[in-house]
Amino acid sequence: MLQCYRWENARGQTQHYRRRQPETSVLFQLVYHCRDDLERAWEDRFQPTYGVLRDEVLTTFDEYMNCGILALGAARVYCDTCKHSILLAFSCKRRGVCPSCGAKRAVKFAEHVYAEVLDDVPHRHIVFTIPKRIRSFFKYDRKLLSILFRAAREALKDVFTKDGGSIGAILTAQTAGESLNFHPHLHGLLANGIWGEEDVFSPFTEIDLKSLTIRFAERVLAALCKKGLVDESQVVQILRQEHTGFSVWLGEPFHDQESSQFVARYIERGPLSLEKLSLQDDIVTYTTKDNTAHDFDALEFLALLSAQIPRTYESICRYIGRYSSRNRGERKKKAAALTLVLGEERKLEVHEPPRKPSSWAACIKRIYEVDPLECPKCRSTMRIVAFIQDEYAIRDIMKSQGIPDFRPPPRIPKYIDTSEALDNVVEYDLIDPEFDA
Repeated sequence: MLQCYRWENARGQTQHYRRRQPETSVLFQLVYHCRDDLERAWEDRFQPTYGVLRDEVLTTFDEYMNCGILALGAARVYCDTCKHSILLAFSCKRRGVCPSCGAKRAVKFAEHVYAEVLDDVPHRHIVFTIPKRIRSFFKYDRKLLSILFRAAREALKDVFTKDGGSIGAILTAQTAGESLNFHPHLHGLLANGIWGEEDVFSPFTEIDLKSLTIRFAERVLAALCKKGLVDESQVVQILRQEHTGFSVWLGEPFHDQESSQFVARYIERGPLSLEKLSLQDDIVTYTTKDNTAHDFDALEFLALLSAQIPRTYESICRYIGRYSSRNRGERKKKAAALTLVLGEERKLEVHEPPRKPSSWAACIKRIYEVDPLECPKCRSTMRIVAFIQDEYAIRDIMKSQGIPDFRPPPRIPKYIDTSEALDNVVEYDLIDPEFDA
């Protein structure tokens, strides 16, 4: 069953970086043994619910099974002080399934946003949600998520910049609910004010959430109506309801690095948490924050997870207003032109050197508070000396370092309902009086 423990306790017991072993997790066990079964059963069992099986789903599952496995590729890290060396396995860098790569992606996103995008002003966490009756459209066609981005952007501009000025926001699309149900919605960071003439920032005095929600709902429904997914009568019927199912939530303002990076990591988080996942016999249990257990069979769980996998090259993040790439590029050009006129002294005042996003090692250190490049023997800083892809060479190094070879996870037992099996047994008399020898 699910083991609930505080991550601080686990962190306190870890003094050095330890190689993760994905093959020991429940998720790896499910993907390893059920990936092919899912492909065979998809058309008959899951296609009516989730649509045609996408190529990127199978590719993501395949890449995840290679993630963190030493024999499939590794970097050799060497300590010049004590001559100790270790192997670090390659990552899959895929979205939607791998919790490790998802956590590192969220950290790098947060570092980039704080260093390169956000201005030094207060921000809020903002969430846009839509009603259940229209969520299925986005399940069958993930391209429709662009409708949510456009509707949110225009709604923000209508409400906050009707008298002029520019907003600043970063929005990301999330498709997973708390129980991994398909729940498309937007999370984002919103600057708590607008920029007027000469880039003067004016904080919001009041925020009309009701108007913002109505504008968002109208634009989403208009776009779906234009595509023929809903008709005008349905649009009118939804908008006339007291509770339309559309909502916009705003958090309290914050203005510090820790909060900014925490919210940025949260809005870019992966859909799955391994701590919530457990397997008992052939029943997969996913336990939510309110301790509610949701049970699935193995194929049903993987099909549910497949709906959270983005399309190849799909962008699930938008930069809006002052934070758009075009706007940031124009400001950098103006700052560069200004430095030519005012000289080097003015250059330091106008444009600070960019804070570089975290490296891989820095991401690991931020997540687990353990430096993966710190030598476990002498605590010196180690360095990467080679990238090895030859399976036999890696196995020789693993053998010399006493690292066990990869072992497949145990099979998932097949549950047999004995009562149903007995009902299907045909009873025969041992002696048939009508039998003629």
